Amino acid sequence: MSRLGQEKSRQALSFVPQGGLWLFVTREGSDPAVKLVFDAGVSGEAAFMLHPGRGRLALVANYDRGHVERLGVFDEIRHYDRSFAEGFTAWLRELGPETVYLNYSERDVLCDGISHGHFLRTCRLVEEAVPGARVETSEPFLRAVRGRKTAEELARIRRAVEGSVELYERLRPQLRAGMSEREVQDLMKQIAAELGFGVHLGDYGGPLVCINRVGLAHRAPGDDRLEPGDLLILDHALECQGYHSDLARTLYVPREGETRPPDDALRAFASAKQAIEAAFAAMRPGVKGFEVDRAAREVHLANGYPEISHATGHQIGRHVHDGGTILGPRWERYGDAPYGELEEGNVFTIEPTILMSPQPSMLVEENVVVTATGAEWLSRRQTELWLAGR
Repeated sequence: MSRLGQEKSRQALSFVPQGGLWLFVTREGSDPAVKLVFDAGVSGEAAFMLHPGRGRLALVANYDRGHVERLGVFDEIRHYDRSFAEGFTAWLRELGPETVYLNYSERDVLCDGISHGHFLRTCRLVEEAVPGARVETSEPFLRAVRGRKTAEELARIRRAVEGSVELYERLRPQLRAGMSEREVQDLMKQIAAELGFGVHLGDYGGPLVCINRVGLAHRAPGDDRLEPGDLLILDHALECQGYHSDLARTLYVPREGETRPPDDALRAFASAKQAIEAAFAAMRPGVKGFEVDRAAREVHLANGYPEISHATGHQIGRHVHDGGTILGPRWERYGDAPYGELEEGNVFTIEPTILMSPQPSMLVEENVVVTATGAEWLSRRQTELWLAGR
């Protein structure tokens, strides 16, 4: 039985209007929304359908039926032996939808789960079965379902965040001048494994590890070694049962005899902390993403730091960057995502970065959940600039 699939599929079904059918078509696991909504994975071609009158329906290959039945998610399951198309069109005729919603999107990659060829084939089959039915995007439904975390989703995210906090606690005493960026990344992956979590590898083989003197960017770690006086910037995501954390921390490598970081680094950290708190204070249901971003952005500008060069925060969940509303500026690169309203159950990062290499850059990233009246910290915050090795 899948508690997660039961929760998410019920939630998704509530969005489908009368006369509508939300259709998930997949081949060899091609649509990631199937995992999100039904907690299901199948090998053969399949159609998962949400219908206001008939509930949660599944048409799967005969060899996938046993697995799908064990999930306990669907109100009715049918299988086909030789022809998916025949079984699919026959069921569509029974259902007779006026509108069929498919998982495609021009701007949100996580709502764009159907390939072009599969889209064309599905549209032909829909036209054959229910001539005149409209085909529309499911993007508004899928964004909401992805963003509004259920109790089980939130429990998994909390465990991942707790793991990230513990990883940093174990890592700090082991950091030393002379370690390379690659060695720090390897150590972070080792600690994650000891804690029993998977590490999001991303495009760079694991956690982001940047010596500020070398440059803060989305990049792979190199062989440059930590020196006294360096700022070390770390950013990683852990995975717990398919759900992720995303926490970043900045540390200072003390010179001999130093008991505190230099003043310029402390000022940058203080601005980052203040910007995070301003964003957090602005968060509540109904507030738009760009309004939260603006609250953080204005702090850095007032403190004399460069404008944040990216969004202040993004959602996390099934993916480290989980789509939907972002805490970002109204720039063309972000499309309509900053105009979305925060909703109870959304889980966001807050990461108002100062990017000034080789001057003190600062990246502190916290995880929060939107509540009915505001927001709640999920991560144990970094409230001071840490000293490496302590």
